[in-house]
Amino acid sequence: MLLRQFILPLTSLVLLSACGGSSSSEGNDTYPGSYLQFYNGSSNSATTTLTLTDSDEVESTLGSAAFGDATALTTVDTETYDLAFTYTDNSGDVQTVLEDQVSMKASQKTVLFMVDNYEAPKLLNLSFLRDDELDDQFKVYFANLLAENKTMDLYISSSTEDFDDADFVATVGQNAFSEAVTFDTGSYILYLTDAGSTDVVLQSPVYSFSYETEYILALRDNAGPLKRKIALDIIGNTTTVYPLEDINSNAQFRVYNSLNDLDPAQIYAGSTSSTPVFTNVAADTLTSYTEIPHGDYRVTLTANEGASQIPNGLLTLNQGESKSLIFYRDQDDQPTVMSVKDSATPQVYDFVFNVVNVIPDFENVSIYFVPPGKTMETTSYYISSINDATSASITLPLDSYTVLLVRKDFNNNKTLLAQTAEIELIQGSSYLLVAEKDPDTETGYKISLQY
Repeated sequence: MLLRQFILPLTSLVLLSACGGSSSSEGNDTYPGSYLQFYNGSSNSATTTLTLTDSDEVESTLGSAAFGDATALTTVDTETYDLAFTYTDNSGDVQTVLEDQVSMKASQKTVLFMVDNYEAPKLLNLSFLRDDELDDQFKVYFANLLAENKTMDLYISSSTEDFDDADFVATVGQNAFSEAVTFDTGSYILYLTDAGSTDVVLQSPVYSFSYETEYILALRDNAGPLKRKIALDIIGNTTTVYPLEDINSNAQFRVYNSLNDLDPAQIYAGSTSSTPVFTNVAADTLTSYTEIPHGDYRVTLTANEGASQIPNGLLTLNQGESKSLIFYRDQDDQPTVMSVKDSATPQVYDFVFNVVNVIPDFENVSIYFVPPGKTMETTSYYISSINDATSASITLPLDSYTVLLVRKDFNNNKTLLAQTAEIELIQGSSYLLVAEKDPDTETGYKISLQY
């Protein structure tokens, strides 16, 4: 069993209110300052910036965080601040989504959680005195940030044990926090169940708690294309938030067929003697996602009366991942396949585009995303160079764009290979852009934008 020391007996664990946690007017020499951090738990949010205004009306920026991300832990003066949470819209204007206040005390760490719908978000506040007496130990706070009003139980076991040997940590309702619980540093597995149940709904991989500090375990919804999933974020004292996916979670993938001569195609994952995962995939089409168990798969495309065209593609899907497979012809005119990992961000205010270049005729090409009123020379959104058979990603704000596919020679002279009509982004869509050859166009090339 675990060696641990609880701050309070388990029977005395209580929920911290959404407007504040434990605090003290007494400081300590190890952590003499006041420490502030912001975590974005609003699943349909934009990247959000937190600005502080002190009693002298001096403004300062704490930092910015996308959904499921946090700012660094920042030392601030001990006083009361006005808070403004903002984002920049597609016109470049700063929009305020939430205003509040926070009072900082010596040696106290405060983490601000923005939750709920971004059109009317709420602010939760977890504050506690930083512990300077941890000796090869760490503390955990459990935060339930699920949009659904569900009460959850958290358990923990050593990395060599299973759920039957796990220790109960806390029960926490929606938008609430547990008191701190202290454990010896080391490697652990975390488990989540519905309150009062022993059916595990999330089992984390092994995680090493190696620092003598306070960790916050934030339970949140997953906002990516794989729906109905949850994740447990480990929030420390840096901008790095470590998401723990359920080790038993499925994954999903979709397919884009750029092979005009292999139309329609059948796609297998595993044995070709089984039922195809995708049937009759026409050229220049992107399938919907299909959910399968995580793992490594041999991917095969067949067409033309069942002849195997790509017998040995490899697809690796980790827990909770979403990927896109692109079937194309390489520089030797042989059919092959590549995969890209799709973004798990909400795709509401900011869109993460996967861009794939499968044009073997040039060493590289450029991609420009031109909003209304701009040109390719004035737009801020472009990929200056992407090689053949490679992928890149770019983040675009919600807007309309014309996409240009451009070749540059050694003298930086530009040739337009393809151009789309103006495209208005659709919220919640996971986009894939493929630059490819097409003998039916005037230039011999095209841009396929799929979602």
